[in-house]
Amino acid sequence: MPTSAALAAPTRYDRVARALHWSIAALILAAFALGLTVDAFPKTWKYAVTELHKVIGVTILLLVLLRVAWRLGHPVGAAAELSGGMRRAAAAGHAGLYLLMLAVPAIGIAFSLLRGQGLDFGFAAIPPLMEAAARTVSRPVKEVHELAAYALIALAGLHALAALWHHLVLRDSVLRRMLPEH
Repeated sequence: MPTSAALAAPTRYDRVARALHWSIAALILAAFALGLTVDAFPKTWKYAVTELHKVIGVTILLLVLLRVAWRLGHPVGAAAELSGGMRRAAAAGHAGLYLLMLAVPAIGIAFSLLRGQGLDFGFAAIPPLMEAAARTVSRPVKEVHELAAYALIALAGLHALAALWHHLVLRDSVLRRMLPEH
């Protein structure tokens, strides 16, 4: 049985939550694309592309933390059409997404630190915080970062497919809750 707070919560995400959701989604796709294609760029671009990938990752991490804080202060009730099983599946999926959205950039930061790299924002830079560790130490961290990124993209893809299934097959309000108002 829903609590009185859950019953009082709006059933549509507000503008801030929607803006954070779609911004984070776009940044994740951009970071993933850059990570996949960094070697396809001319060698003279590799530093800039790598730094852009890292800056996007840090931005994702900060926006996800903001999104979590916003969500805690602005709860949204579950869509009325969802069964108990669907609600549990949605909760598990969201928990997995949040975990990976936090873990992927955090692991990437750990890899950069282990490689003795700083972070170049273009207008300002954070110098390396430590000497580079041996590749035998940093390489497994890079591999975990890559695997976690693939897992994030896979889970985000399932999330998008579920939203489309709700919209196109079930014809319920699940997707519309995150779309701009008309």
